[in-house]
Amino acid sequence: MIAVLDFGMGNIHSLLKAVSLYTSDFQFTSDIETVKKADKIILPGDGHFDKAMQNLNEAGFSSVLKEHVDAKKSLLGICIGYQVLFEDSDETSKTGTTIPGLGLIRGKIRKFEGKQNLKVPHMGWNKLFDIKSKNTKILKGIPNESYMYFIHSYRPVGVDRLDITANCHYYGESFPAVVEKETVFGTQFHPEKSDTTGLGILKNFIEL
Repeated sequence: MIAVLDFGMGNIHSLLKAVSLYTSDFQFTSDIETVKKADKIILPGDGHFDKAMQNLNEAGFSSVLKEHVDAKKSLLGICIGYQVLFEDSDETSKTGTTIPGLGLIRGKIRKFEGKQNLKVPHMGWNKLFDIKSKNTKILKGIPNESYMYFIHSYRPVGVDRLDITANCHYYGESFPAVVEKETVFGTQFHPEKSDTTGLGILKNFIEL
């Protein structure tokens, strides 16, 4: 069974519809016991890092997600669910502080900045580059330079290159768009909103 985690972070109707194309064995749930029993977990959502981590911590999901990964079961983070996989973020109203993430992937979430005419958020269609076709599970069959749908103002920095299976370029900067580390997977973009190619990524995860 796949648990699509309901932790109060945005509209996930399109994701549920996409998952249903490939399996009926899934639940959109906020029940912690159901999540504990899941074979796979999808961590979706839109919004701010601090709120996402607050919701995960207060509901007791943070420890459950870490136990899930320790048991070598698969986890997919999407958008804000991708960013919370990392060590911390400075996306917070408290100046000079950072918010701890789940710490499942090495790297820190920081805002796009310092480029003239840089438009933030990075929103719309952009290409994946540098796909490691021999070292990927969820990008299997996904062509290099495939377009995906992004909407985010922050991105990971300081990520171990061995954990990066695809990058995206924005205003001359290359940032990690897909990460994979053992049974932990993440996409900065929304595969469920990225046409048939993006749906192929969800299909790959579901069929792991």
